[in-house]
Amino acid sequence: MGFLTATADLRRILISRTDRLGDVILTLPVAVALRRALPEVDIAFLVTLYTAPLLRRIREIDTVLTVTEKRTGLHLMRIYKPDAVIFARPDFRLALDAVMARIDVRVGTGYRFYSGLFTRWVYDHRRRGVKHESEYSVNLLSPVLGALQNVEMPELPVSEAGAEEAERALQGAGVRGSYMVLHPGDRGSSPNYAPPGYAAVAETLLREHDELTIVVTAGPGERPLAEQVAAGVPYRHRIAIVEGLSLDGLSELLRRARGYLGGASGPAHLAALVGTPVVSLFPALQPVWPARWRPIGPDVATLIPIPEEPQCAVCPGRCEPENCVRRIARERVVEACLQMLERHPVEAPMQGSSPEEV
Repeated sequence: MGFLTATADLRRILISRTDRLGDVILTLPVAVALRRALPEVDIAFLVTLYTAPLLRRIREIDTVLTVTEKRTGLHLMRIYKPDAVIFARPDFRLALDAVMARIDVRVGTGYRFYSGLFTRWVYDHRRRGVKHESEYSVNLLSPVLGALQNVEMPELPVSEAGAEEAERALQGAGVRGSYMVLHPGDRGSSPNYAPPGYAAVAETLLREHDELTIVVTAGPGERPLAEQVAAGVPYRHRIAIVEGLSLDGLSELLRRARGYLGGASGPAHLAALVGTPVVSLFPALQPVWPARWRPIGPDVATLIPIPEEPQCAVCPGRCEPENCVRRIARERVVEACLQMLERHPVEAPMQGSSPEEV
């Protein structure tokens, strides 16, 4: 491989990760490891328009390139002219684009039918899920940096515009004082809890903490789901729906929250990234299990179904019992959330009230 650009001669390195929010967040340690090992290198990420604003706030990242229908990978690579591309997400089209852009150092998996398009390989079977996704991502640097690199998340600085957006959203929803975020959506990324289950957990938390408000967040198309959760909670004036936030606005809404509850989805990873305590509900089997996809943060608890919990009425014969997140007992979810709230009390609790009479 002597014809490839040597690591010492690399000036621009492009990390390609054009999928979902959680996947992109768990790839951020690649930028941290590169910055530590090669401080003079320009580090770029190739991502979608949705995740781009988040990456522009990361100090370790110099350049953010966004793929659209008109701005193809080939077009962007020819403009940026990287010396190396790290394919954190295998993608045949983008790998071919890198070849056509004449980038000689192309690092990717050795287990795809198109792996011949790469020039340096890593032999990890990600579907086995024996390592965390962040470890798989950082290990892609081994052909470039040699030694194994530590996994370290970057800091996400506060977005002033995002903080103002979050404050407007909270005021518009009538939220004052201490709140916790509940995100019932998943956008198809993994199995999730049922709305009645989330509503039951929210009701108990509000009964136990009269200073608390529950903010139910909704992404595109998730308003009906959020309404199902809110409708099942009798404390009507202490549960609010917030939707339509930008990624910057959502990050700052999460940063101010006392805690977060949701499934194995992007907002859970974003909450952990900004340091908010997280309770995340996961399937028990690979590949979408916490061994691979657990959010990385200072206070993260993950719950999975256990054999003692009964099978739900919806899933018999339709899914593996170990992967049915609906089976997770509400008592376990409530206990995890109560412990989270106890670890992060408010200094001056606001006077709460009892459920509204219907």
